Amino acid sequence: MKNAEINICRNILSQSIYILFVLTAPLYCSAQDSLPSKKDCKIQLHGYIKDMQSVSFIDNAKSLVTSNFIHNRINLKWNIADNLYLRAEARNRLYYGEQVKTTYMFGKYIDTDNGQFDLSYNLVDDTSIVLNTMLDRALLNWSTNKWDVTIGRQRINWGVNLVWNPNDIFNAFNYFDFDYEERPGTDAVRIQYNTGSVSSIELAYKISDKENEQAGALMYKTNFRKYDLQYFAGIYFKDIVLGTGCAGNIKNTGFKGEASYFHPYKNLKNTIGVLSASVSLDRSFKNDYFTSVSYLFNSEGKGLQYGINELTGTALSAKKLMPFKHSFFAQVSKNFSPLVNGSLAFIFSPSKNTLIMMPTLAVSVSEDWDIALIGQTFFSEVIGVYRTLGNGIYFRLRWSY
Repeated sequence: MKNAEINICRNILSQSIYILFVLTAPLYCSAQDSLPSKKDCKIQLHGYIKDMQSVSFIDNAKSLVTSNFIHNRINLKWNIADNLYLRAEARNRLYYGEQVKTTYMFGKYIDTDNGQFDLSYNLVDDTSIVLNTMLDRALLNWSTNKWDVTIGRQRINWGVNLVWNPNDIFNAFNYFDFDYEERPGTDAVRIQYNTGSVSSIELAYKISDKENEQAGALMYKTNFRKYDLQYFAGIYFKDIVLGTGCAGNIKNTGFKGEASYFHPYKNLKNTIGVLSASVSLDRSFKNDYFTSVSYLFNSEGKGLQYGINELTGTALSAKKLMPFKHSFFAQVSKNFSPLVNGSLAFIFSPSKNTLIMMPTLAVSVSEDWDIALIGQTFFSEVIGVYRTLGNGIYFRLRWSY
């Protein structure tokens, strides 16, 4: 199919979705509604609009770059029947400012869709402004007491840890992409069968017409002595993958762990596989303090080779969640009041003494409005000199509907 024909199809799809929103507006039930009949609504609509101003720099004001970002999300759910629903969720992103002007091919970088179907399109792509729309959820779900079947673009969340998820073989997410709380989806078929009250079998397959980009696995979940356990095996691109995970408590401390082993299926005897594993502990204390620590091991980790983009880039995989062999995470957060929360997170790797700090202050202004101030700063050794790789300060205003 020619590029012109593809663009026409994209435009028709985008326009059809918005027309659907308009024509069915009288049936909408907002997520904020408290009507007694909300559960009877056939179509539900909710989402948010966020405005984020950011400043990034290396080590002084001379390298300062500003950016402006408006992010709108539209979540549509159509309850076709008691056990059947359709979901379509779109994210519309408007970028403008110095970052767009100074970043080569910024529009092409934003207009990326790693799914089988390209549902991302730049409505505006100029040297100083980019407007992108993308469907990151488009699925049909059917469920009973025993069965749950989902077809389409969806999030298959097999990870159990809070930061690094080696079990998340279908749609790994980047911890530094804090503004994308819904996390990426994938074009897939997922079938789950509940074999008991605490056990299930799940089969998932990522759709792709390219042999080297297919992924599929069979998972078994159960509970043993108050620990949730999972085991899976399948194909991950060019590898055979085996994985396991567990989640539970050690007295008053939460414990989570997961691991995946990848081995090329075409050279089982002549190559060495890759092990990606993480473990985490978390605990709540008096005075509304919460702490979390985590460790990630990647047998193929070689350290930073291409700069900060290896960390902040969104294209990650369960096989390589961080570029380091050893990564450590620690976070402490506190609710100063029911409406104010502050946190400070650190990531450290012995590889070139890489250190990342991420402070956050969040304020809930009302039920629908909240603001946040977020920072990210990166340090590492470069040619024997310990220096700043980059800093970012973000101010975000959000309205939910």
